[in-house]
Parts: sequence; structure tokens; C-alpha cells
Amino acid sequence: RAVTRQVGPLIRRRPLFASPGAGLVDLARQMNEARVGSAVVMTDQGPSIITERDLLRAVAAGANLAECTVEEYMTSRAITVLPSCELRQAAEWMLEGNFRHLVVVGENSEVQGVLSMRDLVAALLRLADVAT
Repeated sequence: RAVTRQVGPLIRRRPLFASPGAGLVDLARQMNEARVGSAVVMTDQGPSIITERDLLRAVAAGANLAECTVEEYMTSRAITVLPSCELRQAAEWMLEGNFRHLVVVGENSEVQGVLSMRDLVAALLRLADVAT
């Protein structure tokens, strides 16, 4: 794999999208089938995100998952980055904000993908290997 210092080349597949009114159980199934830890939720305010942690929060709260919607547990107005964002900057934002996913958007705010902590760590390890 090519070694990169920017977020853009790490985005290799379309993100999973969910509607605000979708049920949590259906979303959990879709996330499991797609083997992803998050889904992007488009709103009038821009991209929001729902993650495995949000689903865990709903379970821990004793929510009736059969009746709960994505909108009730999603993180509104997700933190977004451009593909040109440096890996180090993305890592710092994730650590400071205590989150594991960044929504990657293009110049016209179109969602290009989601950068996960796993993607980021793998890229940083490749950079470290090149440096040694």
C-alpha cells in the first residue's frame, strides 16, 4: 500500500448512510452486515453520525430499541475534515474530542467517506515503518 500523510487516500469505500427516522435495530443489522462501526446521517445542518458507541449508549440507557430512532442517539453536526487533512491533525482531533470516526467531505461538502481510528492507526504505522 502507498504511504500517505493525508486522510483522502484512506477513504476507499462509500460510507453507510442512515435516515434520521430509521430504527436502531435495523441500523445495527446494517452496520453489522457492512462490517462498519458508523453510519452517516444527512440532515439540514449537514452530516451527522451514529456509531457503535451511540448504540451502546441506547442499550445502557435501557431504551426500547425496537422503538428508538437514529435521530434520538446520533451525534448531530459531526466533525468533518477535507481529504487534504493531515493524519496527525486528524489523530489530534480524535484524541481531543474522544471520538473514533471523522466524516470526510469534499470541497462542496459532499460526504466522501468516514475515517475510523483503525484506518488512522494503520496509516500511521505504515508511516512509522517508512521512517525507520
